[in-house]
Amino acid sequence: MTRVLIFKTPDAFGVVEVDAPAERIVRAINHGRWETFLPDEHSPLFARQQDDVVVVTHSAPVPDADLPKLSRRELEILVFLGEGLTTAEIALKLGLRPRTVRGYVASMKARLDAHNIQQLVARAVALGLFRPEL
Repeated sequence: MTRVLIFKTPDAFGVVEVDAPAERIVRAINHGRWETFLPDEHSPLFARQQDDVVVVTHSAPVPDADLPKLSRRELEILVFLGEGLTTAEIALKLGLRPRTVRGYVASMKARLDAHNIQQLVARAVALGLFRPEL
C-alpha cells in the first residue's frame, strides 16, 4: 500500500491508501491516467514521489531552482509545526524565545505565500520541502 497525499487546495489535503507501487501511481497520474487510482478526482493532476509517499497537486510542480530555500533552523521549526506544536512549545524545545520562533514562522509564511500556520505546513509539504509523519 502506498500513501497518497492529495492537495485539493493549497492548505487542505486528504490521505488515501492505494494498492500499487509509488512509481506506477506517479507515472499514471503524470500521464493523465489518474482515474485508475483516484476515481473521485476530475481535474488535471500532477504527482511526485517523496520517499514512500506520493504527493498529488492540481498545479504543475515548481522547478527546484524556484523553490524557496529554508535554513536548517526553519526546517526544524517547520517539522515541529507539522507535528502540531505551538510556537511557545517549539521555543522551549529549541531553547529560543517565542518571539524568535514567531519571526522564523513569519519569514517562512512570507516566502511561501501562506496566511496561517496550517497553510504554511500544507504548502511546504506540497512543494516537497519536508515530508510529515503520517
